[in-house]
Amino acid sequence: MGTTQITATLFQLQQVDLELDRLVFEQQAVTNSLQGNTRLRRIRKELEYLQQQLQTAQQAQEEAEWTLNDLALRLQQKEERLYSGTVTNPKELQSLEYQVQELRAQYSRQEERVLEALDTTEALKEALQHKQNDLKKAEDLWQSEYNALMTRQSQLDARKQDFVQKREQLVSGLTEDLLKRYDLMRRTKQGRAVSKVEQSACQWCRVILTPSELQHVRISSELQTCTNCGRILYFDRQ
Repeated sequence: MGTTQITATLFQLQQVDLELDRLVFEQQAVTNSLQGNTRLRRIRKELEYLQQQLQTAQQAQEEAEWTLNDLALRLQQKEERLYSGTVTNPKELQSLEYQVQELRAQYSRQEERVLEALDTTEALKEALQHKQNDLKKAEDLWQSEYNALMTRQSQLDARKQDFVQKREQLVSGLTEDLLKRYDLMRRTKQGRAVSKVEQSACQWCRVILTPSELQHVRISSELQTCTNCGRILYFDRQ
């Protein structure tokens, strides 16, 4: 294989490797996206928090209603005794009337607490319903996105396999030493070991080649590198 053919093969190999790099990067992005939807996770956490709040509010409502019922029972018992006529002692009657008045005041305050608890519970139920609706929409959207991601993943896998085969074909005609040199330069030169010569200049760094350098690139039996960026120079004779 002549020098011109070698540089052409290396340039093609580089194009294949750059595409493989891009495919691997996109595959990683797709894989990360498949781990889960950020918005969906946020809505689920918010829903869980609302459910906990509702549970706490319902418990507080039940306790407030139980206290109200207990006050109602105690008030009923006191009123029955007060109006039964069985208590005739004036001091005892006065004490009983005071107790009834105090229980009525407590009952009135507790009724307000029960109403507040009911309002809180209803507001949380409404908020929970809205959040459940948001979750349903987010899940439907994520399912659509997930299907699209899975399709894209399959496409990327197939395309990557094609380029892996192309790479195998290209490297089969190159020596091990040449491949090591190429791989090392790729690692140290931003993924580009080969630079095409266009309009008498290195395509990568845009440095103009001297007539002598350009002549060597065209006819030399050895690989020529750019005196500025150090990349292997490829001259397309077509």
